[in-house]
Amino acid sequence: MPPAPSLATLYFHKKRRTLGATRVWIWIRGGGVADLEYHGMVDQLESALQPFAKRSFEDRSPLFVDGGEIFSHFAGQWAQPASRVKLRQRTPIQLERDRILYSNGMRKQTEKYHVLYNGQRRIVRSYATHTMKMAQVSRAICRGLGLNQDFAEAIALGAKLGSVPFVHAAKHTMSKWAEERLRRLDTDAADDAPLRGSGKQQLNMDFGPAEIPAFVTELRSTTVLNKVRQYMPWAAGETSSKLYSSGQEGYWLLCTNPFTVTARRNMFLPDTMYGIWRHSRGLKPGIHPFHHKCFIPGGARDYNEITDQHATFEAIVVQYADDITWVIENLSDANEVAILNEKPRVYDDLCSELDDDLDPSLQQALSRNDTGSIYSYFISDFIMNSQKKFTKSRGDPLIRDALAKGSKEAQIGLSKQAEALLDRMVKYLNTHVFIEPRTKNRTEMLKSISAACVDLIYTGDVLPRVVTEHGRLQRWDSEAEAAAVALLDDPVHRMQASMDVFASWGDQEIYDFVGIQSL
Repeated sequence: MPPAPSLATLYFHKKRRTLGATRVWIWIRGGGVADLEYHGMVDQLESALQPFAKRSFEDRSPLFVDGGEIFSHFAGQWAQPASRVKLRQRTPIQLERDRILYSNGMRKQTEKYHVLYNGQRRIVRSYATHTMKMAQVSRAICRGLGLNQDFAEAIALGAKLGSVPFVHAAKHTMSKWAEERLRRLDTDAADDAPLRGSGKQQLNMDFGPAEIPAFVTELRSTTVLNKVRQYMPWAAGETSSKLYSSGQEGYWLLCTNPFTVTARRNMFLPDTMYGIWRHSRGLKPGIHPFHHKCFIPGGARDYNEITDQHATFEAIVVQYADDITWVIENLSDANEVAILNEKPRVYDDLCSELDDDLDPSLQQALSRNDTGSIYSYFISDFIMNSQKKFTKSRGDPLIRDALAKGSKEAQIGLSKQAEALLDRMVKYLNTHVFIEPRTKNRTEMLKSISAACVDLIYTGDVLPRVVTEHGRLQRWDSEAEAAAVALLDDPVHRMQASMDVFASWGDQEIYDFVGIQSL
């Protein structure tokens, strides 16, 4: 035991366990952390954060996605000497970020590519590049605002983990394929078990006033409706109408074993998964209601749940970082290809296009071909504009609750001028860069390949093999493996499993699977 501290060096911290009446008192001596108190150490590590930043232990979010208690889980881990080694000087959020970073889905991002053409030139980059830069933009903004950088990075790393091969070329194809396949299954099943009333009426108990996606309310079979609820990750809300997005697929692969449809225990905070699922700019908490609830056995409770109450400022930062990175990287690639082809620079053309509204510092960055300064313009603008909101709130942590309810006073982001410029840059890419004939032709071809591939996965014999290989890697017993293979006989689960496998493959694996040469 360490010697008793003097009054001058004694610091008391009170921690209340949210789900019980226990109060734990800890002390930190001389600015250090008592050897056996993990929660005190975490509070010390997170002490520089603003009151409204995301913290590892919070009353407002006391449970993991699967329902396990966060506070008691880490208290139990700290009590075990073997587990204590990995917890020392690391917060639960840092551990969560690392689990995402070292996941197989993260590794696969190096095998998914974005390609731009201009004439006979092309530039290829892996999607890992986008994720890395998006994470660093998120950290830079959070550093300037006193938000949790590790938490924002965890969201940024996980946001693209569920991206399908060929990225933007395939993602809309996935939703279309899934909805068409589900419609066929529903039509066949409705003759045997018609639905009494609407799908929306049957789901009101689970989702309250949130808007139910059309592909659910249009279901005519009770059997298919129940299986969709059980086997597929979807959410209610006016902006949650798709059967696939990289965010919801990332959530599904991280939080569940998709082949047994069971929860991973005590793994991820619902706040992280909310940010991953809702990582697209414009999806504002409260204003665009969101509610995901899915029956998934195996966890501390038999369902996973994420709602707007799990919204954070760090998640909003990632939304903007995603778009900022996507726009700047595509413009930079297009500009480089144009220079190599001895054509007019894209940055010069963009300056002319945006001349009326262009900020002088941004204009100078474009004219100098200085991509780093373009990033700096948007990062600085975000920090300065958002700092005004935080200053106005006087550091009140309840501003997080206002964010979840959609309050305008809690909406952080770019200034109106910078947001308008970002939108015009997106428009420029769509009207000047992505319409380049080879880029457009390649996109259309990859859409066809993607639809054919996922259809082959669904109708062929690849799924049992994938499940068997997965079980071997996870050391399942023969009974568990047989049960997972048997589950593939359910057509709705098989449909979701086909999307899971497709999302887990890289570009080259798709080419090999459909039997064509890499392009």
